[in-house]
Amino acid sequence: MRKSEQIISTLFGGRTLLKGVFSKHLNFILYIFLLLILYISMNNAVEKTLLANYRLEKELQLLHAEYTRKSADLMQLSQQQEIEKQLRARGSDLKAPDNPPAWIKSEP
Repeated sequence: MRKSEQIISTLFGGRTLLKGVFSKHLNFILYIFLLLILYISMNNAVEKTLLANYRLEKELQLLHAEYTRKSADLMQLSQQQEIEKQLRARGSDLKAPDNPPAWIKSEP
């Protein structure tokens, strides 16, 4: 076996991990690897939460705009002149009273 083939087989064969520096610090390397995986997963979870929050804020803005529009439409429809227009358009004979309502007082 040539020297280059021996180096490659040593690196990929796992003998390097079993002897030398790697075997002494294997627990620490695994600990760092675990922390790295934990960091990446937490970062992904935070990004998903922020994205969901952004989408919900956009939806809330749209719903607020729709609420404002519907509220304005309802206020316009509830005005006396608008009600009279709708009644005339439907062929109703109802009209607004000419005189304001009178108070009836009762004596005890």
